[in-house]
Amino acid sequence: MNAIKHNSDNMFCIVQARMGSKRLPGKVLADISGKPMLWHVIRQVKGASTIKRLVVATSDHTLDDPIMKYCATIGVECFRGNELDVLDRYYQAAKLYNADTIVRITGDCPLIDPFVIDKVVESFIESECDYVTNTLRYTYPDGLDTEVFSFEALAYAWKEATKQSDREHVTPYIRTSDRFSVCNVENEVDLSSRNLRWTVDEESDLDFVKSVYDNLTDCSPILMSDVLGLLDQKPNLLNSNSGAIMNEGYYKSLYSQAIAEAAPRLCLDQSEKWFSRSSKTIPGSSQTFSKGYTQYVQGVSPVFLKSGAGCLVWDVDGNEYIDYVQGLLPNILGYANHEVNSAVTQQIAEGHSFSLPHPLEIELAEHLVDLVPCAEMVRFGKNGSDATSGAVRAARAFTGRDRIACCGYHGWQDWYVGTTTRNLGVPEAVQSLTHKFDYNDLDSLSTLLDKHPGEFAAVIMEPVNFVEPDPGYLEGVKELTHLHGALLIFDEICSGFHFGLGGAQKFYGVIPDLACFGKAMGNGFPISCVLGKTEVMTVFEEIFFSFTMGGEIASIAAALKVIDILKTTDTLETIKSNGKKLQDGLNVMSSEAGLQDCIKCVGHPSWSLIRFSDIADCESAVIRTLFIQELNKRGILSLGAHNMSASHGHAHIEQTLHTYANVLKTISGWLNETQPESFLEGPIIRPVFRAR
Repeated sequence: MNAIKHNSDNMFCIVQARMGSKRLPGKVLADISGKPMLWHVIRQVKGASTIKRLVVATSDHTLDDPIMKYCATIGVECFRGNELDVLDRYYQAAKLYNADTIVRITGDCPLIDPFVIDKVVESFIESECDYVTNTLRYTYPDGLDTEVFSFEALAYAWKEATKQSDREHVTPYIRTSDRFSVCNVENEVDLSSRNLRWTVDEESDLDFVKSVYDNLTDCSPILMSDVLGLLDQKPNLLNSNSGAIMNEGYYKSLYSQAIAEAAPRLCLDQSEKWFSRSSKTIPGSSQTFSKGYTQYVQGVSPVFLKSGAGCLVWDVDGNEYIDYVQGLLPNILGYANHEVNSAVTQQIAEGHSFSLPHPLEIELAEHLVDLVPCAEMVRFGKNGSDATSGAVRAARAFTGRDRIACCGYHGWQDWYVGTTTRNLGVPEAVQSLTHKFDYNDLDSLSTLLDKHPGEFAAVIMEPVNFVEPDPGYLEGVKELTHLHGALLIFDEICSGFHFGLGGAQKFYGVIPDLACFGKAMGNGFPISCVLGKTEVMTVFEEIFFSFTMGGEIASIAAALKVIDILKTTDTLETIKSNGKKLQDGLNVMSSEAGLQDCIKCVGHPSWSLIRFSDIADCESAVIRTLFIQELNKRGILSLGAHNMSASHGHAHIEQTLHTYANVLKTISGWLNETQPESFLEGPIIRPVFRAR
């Protein structure tokens, strides 16, 4: 919609309240310090200088009669409307009171901060947006939720929104339809990592709020800073329900309205033609196993992509997909990022593969030394396998030993892939020098190192993948490794940048001797690196780690721009926030479908895995294949993970959640049949090999 100048004199607050909460019935009138919760909400809201008028909007159900009666006793206007169509209730109330701008507050937020309300309202006035909130990314505690939107946006949503979830939760259509200008207000200090839950959905939430009011009797109104100060003094007051899922009710609504049915097949005629051609000249029809046709549902999924922009890709038949593969993780900013491409184009115009080193190599190395805790010196490669193999060779040269202990996936070179089922062509003598150990099992590593005393050059591991390290585990690995005279190498090809600019080592505070970064480093341009302590890195002057494209400058220019964007914007936090919405939404809806035992999203929100497990007579591979089959047909490209990028916007997340709801409801029905595999439209997907 067209941006307009908003009038600050007509801010009309609608406080949404009902008695029929499923999890905590009657909560809006629950007693807090001798007054109903709704009284506290109204008092807090009236403390906002920007709010001139206020009405409580409840339903016309008899269950909500007490709300109307209570409002009458305290002299607050009460509007009654449709019980289930809350969007209509808001529209009718705003229309009745001739509201130009609506401030939406829910009646289960008794710690709503009037200063926060003012900040969001003022941002709305200054931004000229249709909708402004502080909930698109939670930098404030959950329970300080404030939404401000124009009557024009509300009226348009009221007319156009058809989904039950859009009608029940008022603003999803405004936020995600791409018809409105939307803005998020963020706290000066990002509190998202603290998981502060100050809303009231459960009994434990109510107990927490009561404790806050009992301790802050002199504060009127209570401000966010007051509560944070109290928690600093009395951390034992922290809400025991702080791990609860935000917006759980919304995700349940999505599932409730979902339709259980197989999606129609896409037209893939051109994919089939290209596949037929490729099979004659390219072994496996792909350069990378994980991008090959065997990792998707053959005959149902695309085989070749033609173009990409942001988080969207188009196959050779013109079908559009939201892409959660992102080239196997490197596109942290999304496809064809303008700033990165411009930096590369500018460098290409001046040459990009030179006869001598280029100054940009030094600039990138200096940036990495500043960012990554273990980094004192840096060498560049093109692929993750370059980096991990270079690190292993350096460790062997530095220690004079041959054996390697590994945990995770470390690339295609002989020293590692010989430990997998894809070891064809790797000499047994090479295979015998690398040994696997189990993650989060110190005894497994200790037993291995003890078995060959004084023979291990290095322990190389992914510090984290889709399983969090147990408390003290990484520290224990480092201690054991050094006790046996070996070097500790962190393979951060995947975790690097996605877990922050310093990687997982900074995130967890455990510093290795060497580390390997790649993938996200160049946003799809081929670049990787080995970095580490000077005393080890100087070995690279002697070992053979040398290839023509190691100093290719276009990719180095890309990496410099990626680092600049990640350092100067909130990109990483946005990625994490959107990833968490997908993770939470999928898990809530999987539970609603009764599939929580076989479909669950685990791992860090920026890079999470949808884990499939066997149930009854149905193996996990069948469930995973059905899931990917139905996602692909509905325009979601997925391998069963969330490789998040900055380009996954609110509308894409919303579309994905709606798709998940339909797919989960469909699969739930199929798994109740005697032969769920009969719904497969192609061969079962089998992994290349299991590395984690």
